[in-house]
Amino acid sequence: MLEPHIENKLESISNLPTIPVIISQVLDMIDNDEANASSLSSIIEQDQTLTAHVLKVANSPFYGFTRKIATIELAIVVLGMNEIKDIVYSLVVRRLFTKVRKSIFDVNNFWRYSVFCGSCARLLARKFGYRLAGEAFVAGLVHDIGILIIVEYFTKDYLIIKQLVEETGCSLVEVENQVLGNNHSQIGAWFGGKWNLPDKLCNAIGDHHNADDSIRRNKGRKYTANLKFNDIEKPLTALVSLSEWFASVLGFKSWINSGDDEDYYVSGGIASLFNLNDLLDQQSEVQLLKQEILDEFDNASVFI
Repeated sequence: MLEPHIENKLESISNLPTIPVIISQVLDMIDNDEANASSLSSIIEQDQTLTAHVLKVANSPFYGFTRKIATIELAIVVLGMNEIKDIVYSLVVRRLFTKVRKSIFDVNNFWRYSVFCGSCARLLARKFGYRLAGEAFVAGLVHDIGILIIVEYFTKDYLIIKQLVEETGCSLVEVENQVLGNNHSQIGAWFGGKWNLPDKLCNAIGDHHNADDSIRRNKGRKYTANLKFNDIEKPLTALVSLSEWFASVLGFKSWINSGDDEDYYVSGGIASLFNLNDLLDQQSEVQLLKQEILDEFDNASVFI
């Protein structure tokens, strides 16, 4: 829930980023059960940038096809509608990054971190048997979008937040709550609603730092090493929080000098399976998982 002064300011912003018309048409058609590859390709091809982006990603190691995909229609047939949607969303989010002031915020570093979270969530989704790995990629990619909103539209507050985080070592969320009365997760979820993102994505954006939520929804029981991933009420949110945790452990969260005590949706349990000592042990299974995550990120470099 947003504080009234935050919501009022957001509602009053006339130049808040919107999804371009062509991309909205593409997303609407993908969600239409009667859509086919021919009709969808004809819309995508109206936007040269979108066309080039879809073909570039479709032919990248991210999907690993050996056959050259030369047309949008073939890309749709080979990849499927859901994967095309994920690629389109990645372009929408990347365009949003171009609006952020590079003089006060390391946009490129933050985008690299976002792509890491997306690729990590995608890999973990496959590991845990989450059916829509592409959805996990998008969730990881957009989960911290609220930070961009704060940087761009609450600039003075952001500079104060950044200074306090660096001086106190407190977590980013804790300082945001102190300065704004809300944090980037809550603001990001509001923004996701404005973009008509699916509820699961908005929940992943809004709840990935809400450890209390994960405990409360499981009748007060903290997550333990024995808890199965399928027992988690919000698996997509769990994948996002784990991806950010890995980003921090593996050095991809260098765009902010935040403390190590950040809360995550599953910080009470599953993340504890992946502790730093295991990551430093070259023989451990977690070390192998770390390498798989880094390899997945390398394949996702086409988005960078």
